[in-house]
Amino acid sequence: MSGELSWLDDPVVSRGVVERRFDVDSEGRTVPGLLWTPEAASGERPLVLLGHGGSLHKRSDYILGMARRLVRHHGFAAAAIDGPVHGDRRPDGGLDSKSVSEDFRKAWDTEGSSDRMVADWQASLDALRAQPDVGEGAVGYWGLSMGTIFGLPFVAAESRVQVAVLGLMGIMGPSGRRMADDAPKLACPVLFLQQWDDELVPRERVVALFDAIGSRDKRLHANPGAHSAVPAEEVRASEEFLARHLGRGR
Repeated sequence: MSGELSWLDDPVVSRGVVERRFDVDSEGRTVPGLLWTPEAASGERPLVLLGHGGSLHKRSDYILGMARRLVRHHGFAAAAIDGPVHGDRRPDGGLDSKSVSEDFRKAWDTEGSSDRMVADWQASLDALRAQPDVGEGAVGYWGLSMGTIFGLPFVAAESRVQVAVLGLMGIMGPSGRRMADDAPKLACPVLFLQQWDDELVPRERVVALFDAIGSRDKRLHANPGAHSAVPAEEVRASEEFLARHLGRGR
């Protein structure tokens, strides 16, 4: 049944953060995910969904770092799922980044890939909000690069998302038209991150996507450096942006 959640393995506790591995059914697809929550707290709290980048996975270092900070500093819950052909959606667990990257380019070009990922995020959100240590509190989204390719359509389709951090992407590639069509539908506050010297995404494509976003409260932060060189202080600023709009957990 779509939205049905199964816990896998035993919870892992690290400095007050509980990490649990789960699978969610989404239209017959098994969606692998991770949930992070505070160890010593219970009850409803804000939930931030984290979208990883291309060739990476739900437990990439920067995703894990963001999740732990959101839990420790703000009392939030955080969750991430593997994108199409990434991570535990692959027999090898996504360890060969070159193969993952090649397969992602094919998947990105597959008709309906954005719709399927929107459904996967929605099934995951339904299942997670049914958990007693998450509940039906405020919801935020954070995802750059591929996390924006699939995250922007999800945020556009999902009224429960109250704030989003997006970036490192523009109107380009196989789903460029989809992002251009969905961007005006965004209504929540948006922080958009850009790398000024991005070797993968031309500046004008980024600006075109940001300009198309329909949110009244939208901010563009540009930093020098290559695609993957987002400064640590900018990541922390995006964390604070989420916290300002979501309040605090328990």
